[in-house]
Formats: sequence, C-alpha cells, structure tokens
Amino acid sequence: MVYWVKVVFTDNQELLVKDAIRHTISEDMEVLEVDSAKEVVIIPMKQIKYIACDATVFSTKPKA
Repeated sequence: MVYWVKVVFTDNQELLVKDAIRHTISEDMEVLEVDSAKEVVIIPMKQIKYIACDATVFSTKPKA
C-alpha cells in the first residue's frame, strides 16, 4: 500500500512524502523513519512538531 506522510518541523517547514510505503518511530523514540520506493528519510523526533498520514493506512478490510 502506498500512502502520503506529512511531517511539519518545529521551524514550520514541511516535508510531504507522497509515495510512502512505511513509517515508523524507533523503539527509543529518537527518530522517525519514512520509507518510499525511492528513498528512506530519517528525522530526529526533536525536530518534529507533528506528523500526519493518509487515513487509509488505518482502515480495516471488511470481513467476509
């Protein structure tokens, strides 16, 4: 599944990854990793104001 992830930094700059495959926060809560087919972006959590993503990531498949 491909979705978008938007990161807003503490200085109000924005990063929009339109073709994200996965995004995770490290176990020690130090960095956010956003993976796409083209690149991997690693961002220190201290630089992030907030993160938003496409709601389809959290949708569930209808039960048959």
